[in-house]
Amino acid sequence: MSNSRADVLAAARHILTQHSLADLSMRRLATDLGVRPNALYWHFPNKQTMLAALADDILGDVAGPDADWSWDQRLEHLALAMRAALVAVPDSAEVVSSSWASGLSQKSIAADVADTARAGGLDTRDAQAVATAVCQLAIGLTIEEQTRNQMERLGVTGPSHRDFAGEFADGLAVILDGARLRAGAEIEPRTPSST
Repeated sequence: MSNSRADVLAAARHILTQHSLADLSMRRLATDLGVRPNALYWHFPNKQTMLAALADDILGDVAGPDADWSWDQRLEHLALAMRAALVAVPDSAEVVSSSWASGLSQKSIAADVADTARAGGLDTRDAQAVATAVCQLAIGLTIEEQTRNQMERLGVTGPSHRDFAGEFADGLAVILDGARLRAGAEIEPRTPSST
């Protein structure tokens, strides 16, 4: 029985979830699917293109915001949903980062963020800067969190006691305030965090 492209990506995601990126080889993937490794090359010419498709698949879980929300609410939703999609799959932030760096990934979430910022009145350059800031905050902080979690699981280090979700929320608030300022919108005062 042949496997579809979706089957290959689901198996790759399963390996990430149950093991780690280090365990995600084409040979391991083929074994899990019950096929020979060369069968995978029908769908993907190499591991890098498979990882890029996996990155797009993981971020494909990000649901679009409600069209009735304000542009900054939609921006916040996209950022939080991106982080949630990354946190849900171990090592996924590293997969996304390398796939974006290679230029093999579609980066549609970044385009959605930029489009949303433009809808708020930002010019193209500022909207792209907001997309970069939001996406790199989500990816970078999640890489750090996932690496730390793995180190703790392996007993390399003890608990960090960091509030990664809080750090993300605070960083995102600063980005959103900057976007609102650039768009000429009112900035609501933030309440101090309890950390």
